[in-house]
Amino acid sequence: MNILKKAGTIAMITALSFSVLAGCGQAANTEQTPAQTGAANTSASTADGAENAQSESTGKEQAEGGSAAVSGNVYGITYWCESDFFKTVADSITKEAAAAGSKTVVVDAQQDATKQIQIIEDFIAQGVKAVFLNPVDKDAIEPALQKLDAAGIPVINFDSSVSNLDLVDAYVATDNYLAGQLCAQAMMSDLPDGGKIAILNYPANNACNDREKGFMDTISDKFEVAATFDAEGTVEKGQNITSDIIQAHPDIAAVFSINDQAGMGAFAAMTTAGKEAYIYGVDGAPEAKQAISKKGIYRMTAAQSPISIGKECYQAAVAILEGKELESFQIDVPAFSIDFSNIEEYLNADWQ
Repeated sequence: MNILKKAGTIAMITALSFSVLAGCGQAANTEQTPAQTGAANTSASTADGAENAQSESTGKEQAEGGSAAVSGNVYGITYWCESDFFKTVADSITKEAAAAGSKTVVVDAQQDATKQIQIIEDFIAQGVKAVFLNPVDKDAIEPALQKLDAAGIPVINFDSSVSNLDLVDAYVATDNYLAGQLCAQAMMSDLPDGGKIAILNYPANNACNDREKGFMDTISDKFEVAATFDAEGTVEKGQNITSDIIQAHPDIAAVFSINDQAGMGAFAAMTTAGKEAYIYGVDGAPEAKQAISKKGIYRMTAAQSPISIGKECYQAAVAILEGKELESFQIDVPAFSIDFSNIEEYLNADWQ
């Protein structure tokens, strides 16, 4: 690789990596970009704080109208990590709620399962009409779900499922199994002779487990899984773990990452080391799309649509509050491939 070209590429990756990593664990008062505004970030520990968050979350005067069951409500939204993806889901829910004259309180759990339970307890105290939940830990969240059930507050579980689905009213997510299949299919197409591969997974997250299962059920036996490590879906761990994998397996041919954040970490590690191993991720994140547009080692991403997930979440909550029966408990939003063939179509949008 040309030295100047390599230096420029590393600089781009460093900037992108910090951009992705900054989405997780930000302080509540961190300034948001225009694309991210609308989702309030608050501790929600007091009634005054909740009111401020509700005001910020709409960003405009509430619309009139809507049915009695959904007009003038307050909804709680909490997700495991403050990233552009989850902000976009929250923004989508908030926009739908505002159109019906309702508000949202959006709280990042900062990858802390105990904190998320406290957030939900605060939601209950505030009398929210429904909770939209993306769990930090699929098992640890159960005490909070039991409290919501006792309070009669519906729960719309999104993106990654809780372990005990009997305690939620609907589950809305990308078809994560399909996302893993799409990555495997792309890898087999790019590397018909197979080779050694590595997997960056995240066992505490059910959505990521489904992606890994879809991948493993689809990939051919020409591929040898030389290493599987929990990168927790972060850029930093994705980069550090991939650097170790390169040392242990210098002949690695490809990496499958359960999300684009860890995938961007792998991308940084590979580029820094001058390796040409291919990378396949899941999400359709803006940073990954930029990397794919270079038509180098980041080959594809199995894209999600957080905007569609948010809309489906809100529609499910409305139906439940109006006493209607959902057509399906599990609402799947299809994944699709973004690769060299169609990258220009999606490159200029933050999220689809």
